[in-house]
Amino acid sequence: MQKLLFLGMSEKPGKILVIRMSSIGDIILTTPLVRCLKNRYPETEITFVIKEQFAELLSHSPYIDRLVPFGSKTGFAGLRSLKKKLRAEKYDLVIDIHKNLRSLYLRTFIGAGKVRGYSKQIVRRTVLIWLRINLFKKIKPVFLRYFESVRNFDVAYDGAGTEITVPAHISSYVNGILPKAGYAGSGPVIILCPGATYFNKKWLPERFAETARILAGSKNAFIIIHGGKGDEQLCESIAMQAGPKTINMAGKFTLLETAALLKSASLVIANDSGLLHLAQSQKTPVTGIYGATVRELGFFPMDEESAVVEIPLYCRPCTHKGLDRCPEKHFRCMKDITADSVAAAATELLDKRGG
Repeated sequence: MQKLLFLGMSEKPGKILVIRMSSIGDIILTTPLVRCLKNRYPETEITFVIKEQFAELLSHSPYIDRLVPFGSKTGFAGLRSLKKKLRAEKYDLVIDIHKNLRSLYLRTFIGAGKVRGYSKQIVRRTVLIWLRINLFKKIKPVFLRYFESVRNFDVAYDGAGTEITVPAHISSYVNGILPKAGYAGSGPVIILCPGATYFNKKWLPERFAETARILAGSKNAFIIIHGGKGDEQLCESIAMQAGPKTINMAGKFTLLETAALLKSASLVIANDSGLLHLAQSQKTPVTGIYGATVRELGFFPMDEESAVVEIPLYCRPCTHKGLDRCPEKHFRCMKDITADSVAAAATELLDKRGG
């Protein structure tokens, strides 16, 4: 294959390297770009660099030819070794979707034909957070900003959302667990995900429990509280408060098993977290609870089968990523969101689907 063909104003790359090492949500948001690249150029070989703890997410993607896990614990020596291996591949195009010091090191002097990234909107983001001045003329989700990296390669978003591929045997295994866990097959399955990386992205645990009780009563819902291994105690506490129609499944599944579990649900209620984006990758409706962050930052749910519960406050946003405290010390962005409002948003989504 010719290494680089010029098609008018666009280019056809033979080998592409995509760099996005973490985290769960950010990696999931790269999947539309990777899919559209592969569908536009089926013969192109796509390599994806990712941290090893997240590699499972993309391990069955039909759009990635080679997945390269990176071990964070290997330090700079591991990074240098990885760069040496990548340099030998002579990529036509390197797409840096991470844009941090590690990705900058990997992509610099790698011998690629072209290196492309996207705009993180750092100035507008900073002005919005620190001065409360909104310079965003148009709200553009982050997953669409990623397409800026291929603006000269005739690649457009296909409207199909995010996509994490789960093998049939994993789906079958997880689906078999629900009846054993007590689900009788009647009523919707609703999964509540109360975890998040940072404190000020977490809605109050007692409100999750109250929401579970409301939906168990009004919709005859079977409620699952779910999260990662670090969320086990939090989820167990919520399940205990929520009542007999609620079970805790936190820490029991791998990433792909979690994706299968989320796919089995009628609805997912989640904070601004990776599990919200994982649910969307399985085409499961989501109700997102957002406090510290706002739509302009680019991480809200992406389709019509979703709802966001938030309240307008002078101090939002206070961060683009998350904080371990409320800068204003009142935490009203989460405390003022009631269980009734979340349950109402969830009920509206369920009713739209006849749930």
